[in-house]
Amino acid sequence: MRRVLMVAYTFPPLAGVGIERTLAHVTYLPDNGWKPVVVAPANSAYRLIDERTLERVPAGTEVHRAVTLEPAHLRQAARRLTRGRAVAGASSSGGPTGAENGLRSALNAAWRAYVEMAFFPDEQVLWAPAAIAAARAAHDADPVDAIYSSVPPVTGHLVAAAVARMTGLPWIADFRDPWIGNAYAHPLPAPHRAVRASLERLIVRGAARSVFASAGVRDEYAARYPRLAHRFVVIHNGYDLDDVAAARAPAVPARTDDRFRLIFTGSVQGTDEFDLFADGMDLLLSRDPGFRDRAVVQFVGWFSPQVEAIARRRLPALGPAVERLGFQPKAATLGLLRAADAALVLLAAGPGREHVPSAKLFDYLGLDKRVLAVAPRGEVRRILDELGWGIGADPTPEGFADGVTRLLAAPPPDRAADPDRRFERRTLSRRLAELLDEIA
Repeated sequence: MRRVLMVAYTFPPLAGVGIERTLAHVTYLPDNGWKPVVVAPANSAYRLIDERTLERVPAGTEVHRAVTLEPAHLRQAARRLTRGRAVAGASSSGGPTGAENGLRSALNAAWRAYVEMAFFPDEQVLWAPAAIAAARAAHDADPVDAIYSSVPPVTGHLVAAAVARMTGLPWIADFRDPWIGNAYAHPLPAPHRAVRASLERLIVRGAARSVFASAGVRDEYAARYPRLAHRFVVIHNGYDLDDVAAARAPAVPARTDDRFRLIFTGSVQGTDEFDLFADGMDLLLSRDPGFRDRAVVQFVGWFSPQVEAIARRRLPALGPAVERLGFQPKAATLGLLRAADAALVLLAAGPGREHVPSAKLFDYLGLDKRVLAVAPRGEVRRILDELGWGIGADPTPEGFADGVTRLLAAPPPDRAADPDRRFERRTLSRRLAELLDEIA
């Protein structure tokens, strides 16, 4: 069995959607003749850490941990030092005051701006020296045949590029999200943009193949680098049949009422998305006040600090029509998804958002869950159109309200969402193995 070095910052015990793509490849590449050799962080300061995700790493997987130093470590230390003071300064209601929330938001914004200016290409850049050393040591001890890296953070590609240059090994660069043109990236000064463009050219020129999670992003990169377009490949995100089977096995979580459940799983990072949701719900409730009694929208996942500030202000007016269930482990998320009546994709209008490769969509499809995609015409709605599945709605408050109304009136489908299993993880890992076979 040939060996592939997999540079993966987002790897258990990290949690969230970022680990799913690489973890699936680690699980299924051995079925296709490739043994993964993973390089991952030893002490990540990532916002979502869940030791239970380690149980999902296949037994016997070779994992090399490299120490990282990140600005978030400093932030975490500061929070621990000031936690007692924050509790002492809380308002009489038991929570922070409005002034404290405003100050916290301002400090978050200042911190984010400083980190983006000082740590480039991302705040994990100081992981690179130790990760390169760990990768070289793994290769020297038992040579690998190819290299694969998955980002974000883009530092993972820089690690892989360095090891490929040192060893002469072929390399696949997997962009889970685009770097230039990322719909959720903060604007950078001109010097940073110039360096980012240079680094991106280095990555796509150095990689034997560049892999993208959506056709739209692949096409954008092909337009930017037409001479390299023959190296650009699409491998979508997907769902895992084992996860689906596990989600179907236990009893449906107890329902305390018979309200229609529309569920959104995953992080909400963009304020535009949450404003779109809140404005759409306001319009829906003004048209149909009884919606509160008949249905509920559930959020399962993490809100960015900016979205959190908006949610505190806008959710009280929506009352019982919205439930926040917080971050949940993968198995629990799928159980809640199974118990729901339909699932929501939410993408606001804006540059690049039509190409966002929404990972949550594929879990929805794996469980044959009805989908309401409030999104620009692009990747998500194209996949649904190809499958003849779900309801697409324009990303406006009117589109949201109309989409929910159509969803409530539509009968449940009587077939599978993805009958040919195009988006099943085993199929997608087989495609990656074929690429590795080509370049090795």
